[in-house]
Amino acid sequence: MKKFFSKPFGTEEQPIEKGRYRLFWTAVCPYAHRAVIAREILGLDDAISLGTLDYRRGEEGWQFSLDKDGLDPVLKQSKIKDVYLNSDSDYEGPYSVPVLVDVTTGKVVRKESAELLHEFATVFSKLHKKDGIDLYPEYLADQIDEWNEKLAVAINDGVYGMGFAESQEKYDEAFDRFFDMMDVFEKRLSNQRYFHGNTITETDIRFYTTMIRFDVVYYGLYSANKKRIEEYPNIFNYLKDLYQTPGFGSTTDFEAIKVGYYVSAGKTIVPKGPEVDKWNQSHDRGRFK
Repeated sequence: MKKFFSKPFGTEEQPIEKGRYRLFWTAVCPYAHRAVIAREILGLDDAISLGTLDYRRGEEGWQFSLDKDGLDPVLKQSKIKDVYLNSDSDYEGPYSVPVLVDVTTGKVVRKESAELLHEFATVFSKLHKKDGIDLYPEYLADQIDEWNEKLAVAINDGVYGMGFAESQEKYDEAFDRFFDMMDVFEKRLSNQRYFHGNTITETDIRFYTTMIRFDVVYYGLYSANKKRIEEYPNIFNYLKDLYQTPGFGSTTDFEAIKVGYYVSAGKTIVPKGPEVDKWNQSHDRGRFK
């Protein structure tokens, strides 16, 4: 099976250079959010431009309806589907975000969120800001890879196993897997500030983008309702710590997240709550030195 948009970076065709690429996302999507956080905390916002699609998915997918005249100001396209179709005539979807586009050709070069997060952290290192965070330090590489996989199965994809379960059995399996892993993470975060110690890594970004959506969407809409985030004191304080870290809270749009999920689910009523002021409250993570 052909793998689309997977050519390596650092070549003559896809060089690592400032201003070459444009990242597209929508604020509702946790997977797209990963790349946007990495872009900001690594200082790539000066090297890679950002295009934002409407969080309300249209009949033909994600659209540039937030931009003037409904067109992306750089590519002059009205929807992300057209960006894909302009890139490879054999590609038949999904027309998803995040997606990284070479602005010199207008074509997609990468679309997988995990790959984008990792490549922003590693392959694009020469464009990072000085004294920036190393999201994938070599001495933690094996641990990061191991826990990223566990996180993907139980939490990142696992929450959708509850939301889209087609039987009680499937829902129960996803529910138990999710909350069993939450207990594991709660214990792990009782001993260290971040997931792998005293430094933010890829794993923290992957966990954050799912969990920051938990109260406003997953608890109610997906019936992920065993406990609220506040009932996990270590996870709750950890998330407040991250939210208050530049690049995390600054890229989190709770209203877009809530409206986007509920509208996409065919709901005509969007809940007013919950309150989100709690994420700016003090946390206890400074106790880890």
